[in-house]
Amino acid sequence: MEALTTNWGVMNLERSQGTGPALVFVNSLGTDLRMWDDVISRLPHDWATLRMDKRGHGLSSTAPEGYTIPDLANDVIAAMDHAGIERAIIVGCSIGGLIAQHIALIAPARVVSLVLSNTSSVLGTAEAWQDRIDAIRANGMADMADKILPRWFGPDFLARPEATLWRTMLAHCDVDGYTATCDAIAGTDITERMQDITQPALVIGGAYDLATPPNVVRALAEILPASDLIIFETTGHLPAVEAPEAFTAALTGFVERTQS
Repeated sequence: MEALTTNWGVMNLERSQGTGPALVFVNSLGTDLRMWDDVISRLPHDWATLRMDKRGHGLSSTAPEGYTIPDLANDVIAAMDHAGIERAIIVGCSIGGLIAQHIALIAPARVVSLVLSNTSSVLGTAEAWQDRIDAIRANGMADMADKILPRWFGPDFLARPEATLWRTMLAHCDVDGYTATCDAIAGTDITERMQDITQPALVIGGAYDLATPPNVVRALAEILPASDLIIFETTGHLPAVEAPEAFTAALTGFVERTQS
């Protein structure tokens, strides 16, 4: 646990030192940096890692509303600066993948490659995000958590007791932080800029993902100039949580292949 003071509040970071490749992890909406625990524990011990809680998530401060996905991308770049990481493989899930794409556009020299899990260049519609914001304001995060959990996980993981822990995390998420981040997603579509992202990319999807279904993930892989695609057959929206061994194997294989 490490605190980085910013102009919007304090960001919670965790990092590990290493002489191997540096990886920066950016988590999904409604989760915190713990979503990567089971992946990071499986990585080679000499790899360096950095992860952080977004604004309004986990132990980070809730920032004033009105921020954008590029603002969240610049938060990650600031964390990299703080950690002394000049270039890294950026690993992002859902909004984390959207943030990773923005980092590649804002600061391409900082990005070695991308791992884009269950994401796209545009996530849903502005109307759908406003509906979610309105529902949360009316009924709270716990009610929304019940609706979101089947979008996150495939049936195998939903049947496990651990799924309840992730529902609790989501239900405890700060309402203002969550809804402000929803609003940032709603205003973002960088589809026309995908050809500018030339770094190697591994695009990952899940057969049971109801948030970014396989056809959406495939479309992202097709539009990126240099990408590989993997669809996990038993997972939903968070394969790093549901199938960390398979996710880590795909990640390490990609890193080793593109680093050589």
